[in-house]
Amino acid sequence: MSSQWEPYESALRSGDSNRVNDVVEEIKDMDVLERVELFEECFEGVTELYETHDDGYVRQSCVRVVEQLAPKFTSVVNLQSPEVESPPAETISEQTDAVCGFFLEALTDEDGRVRQSAQRGLEDAVRTYDALDETATIEGLIDELESMAANAEGTQQKHLLEAKDDAEFFMQSGIGRMIQGFQEEFGDEINR
Repeated sequence: MSSQWEPYESALRSGDSNRVNDVVEEIKDMDVLERVELFEECFEGVTELYETHDDGYVRQSCVRVVEQLAPKFTSVVNLQSPEVESPPAETISEQTDAVCGFFLEALTDEDGRVRQSAQRGLEDAVRTYDALDETATIEGLIDELESMAANAEGTQQKHLLEAKDDAEFFMQSGIGRMIQGFQEEFGDEINR
C-alpha cells in the first residue's frame, strides 16, 4: 500500500472521531485530479478495512472516506471545460462503478449509521452517473436496490428503499425534478 494510505488507515482504525474527520476534510479539500490519484492508492485498503473490521464506527468511517474519494459531479463538469484539467470520462466511470458497488454492499451492513452514510454516498454516485448520461446504469441500480429491498426487512429494507427512491429521482426530467424538489420543500404550505 502507498505511504498516503498508512496514516489514513491508522486514523480510521483508531475510531477517534477527530482523526477520522481530519482525514475526511483533507480529502474533501483536494482537487478532482488529486482525489482520482488518491482513489487509486487508497480504495483497496479502505474496502479491505471495511470488510474486516467489527467496529461499526470504523466501518462508517470507511464509507465516509470512500464517499470523499469518489469522483463526483464536479469531475464530470470539469470534462466540459477545456481550461480545467480533468480525469478521462472512462476513469470517472470506472471509479464511480467501484464506489457504487462498495456502497451497495454497505447498504446491507448491520449498523444503521453505516447504511445511512452509504445511502448518501450512493446518491452522489447516481448524480455522477446522471451527469455522464449513464441512464441504463441508473436503471440497473434501481432494479438491484429493489431486489435487495425485497430480501431485507426492518430499517435495512427502509434504507434500501430510500436509496432506490433517491436513484429514481434522477430518472425524472429536469422539470420533474424541479417540481418534486419544490413539493418536498414547500409541500405543506402548498396544501393549505
